[in-house]
Amino acid sequence: MGRVWSRREFLTAAGSLALASSLPLPGQAIGGSLRNLFGPSARLTPAITPNDEFYVTSYRSPPSIDAGTWNLAVTGLVEKPIHVTYAQLLALPRVREVVTLECVGNNVAGDAISTAEWEGVPLKLLLEEARVTSKAYDLVLRAADGYSDSMTVERAMAGDVLVAHGMNGAPLPQGHGFPARIIVPGAYGMKHVQWLTQIELVDHDYQGYYQRKGWTDDAVVKTTSRIDLPEHGSTLHGRTYTVQGLAFAGTRGIRQVELSMDEGTTWHQADLDPEISSSAWRFWSYRWSLPAPGRYSLLVRATDGTGRLQTSIEEGPAPDGATGLHEITVTVGA
Repeated sequence: MGRVWSRREFLTAAGSLALASSLPLPGQAIGGSLRNLFGPSARLTPAITPNDEFYVTSYRSPPSIDAGTWNLAVTGLVEKPIHVTYAQLLALPRVREVVTLECVGNNVAGDAISTAEWEGVPLKLLLEEARVTSKAYDLVLRAADGYSDSMTVERAMAGDVLVAHGMNGAPLPQGHGFPARIIVPGAYGMKHVQWLTQIELVDHDYQGYYQRKGWTDDAVVKTTSRIDLPEHGSTLHGRTYTVQGLAFAGTRGIRQVELSMDEGTTWHQADLDPEISSSAWRFWSYRWSLPAPGRYSLLVRATDGTGRLQTSIEEGPAPDGATGLHEITVTVGA
């Protein structure tokens, strides 16, 4: 597994990475299991989720694939069908993108969200090599385990979608799609097809496994925010406490985060850390002057980069992602 960066180290290094043009396109984040980071001595969520703590969901058990015999086929409505071996994929021009992934089934402030630095080949490069015809509408993404999903040709050609073969400085782990997977910034995890074997161009709107079960087809992530510290049920002492957390809105970015300590009657603007990438979660903090002893409810809400405020309407994950505000209760001690 590659080195795991702290938030401070990552933010310091991000500038030099950008200057080196290793992140020429919008970054993408991967959802991860974060609750296990908080034990008796709670700590902040890292900027990059370690591979072994990244959230895991799959259609079936991860298939075992021999990279020596694997190949990726690009077929269907193309002028030049191609088959790319693993060695050929690794030899193609590569880029790195920091992207946050979130499962569509994640609850508000849930664990199924993580971030990684992905390395791979722009999907656009493969499609240009295969010469997609004007009749093509959707790309059908097929996996070795029988799973499938799709995206439009227009989305695929935007330039930021990756055929990823690396994760946090290491080859993709088996549990995260080895030898190759799709990374689609701003889309829920169902679209990031793992164990990729075929890309078929078709002339219609293809309905994948989850779409046939009634889940969203466009899968654009909803704006979400979370309080990491203090933990729910904590007792706080002293004169001030720095409340901290994260917010995420896919490729729309985060413009503002606000915190309320009076059940939403008044709101206070939090400080935002610099962006990790345009497709990753963003960290925030607020220095709270502790009030008189007692119990208090803390609420957080975010505004995305388009100026749209996160909704307070509480809805479950089905069919297109959970909504609502994260609320915790704390006690200010005497």
